[in-house]
Amino acid sequence: MQRGDRICGTWSYFASGQEFEGRLVAHGASGTTARRTHVCGRPGSETDTECADGWQQIDKPLELCGDKLSDMTGADGACFADYEAVPASKAELAALASQSWLKTCLATDP
Repeated sequence: MQRGDRICGTWSYFASGQEFEGRLVAHGASGTTARRTHVCGRPGSETDTECADGWQQIDKPLELCGDKLSDMTGADGACFADYEAVPASKAELAALASQSWLKTCLATDP
């Protein structure tokens, strides 16, 4: 979800037979780039802070590359996109938008 330049959302990935999920805060820099500033979730490669314990501060990129999302730049400086959006129904998006953490995230910095 986005309000102004603030982006708040969820992330998930599957690795080593385990599912990892969490939340993120980013600030848009242009129509296709942003900087992630805070994350939380199940500790793994993305964060070491559970959401119930607060936010971990970070400074990492996000970039749209076609219909995929990149969190790093390739060795040649090109966009290296390896994340895809998970389709969500209008009901699922409405349920996410109604969560108190998301409302707070869109209104103020963590």
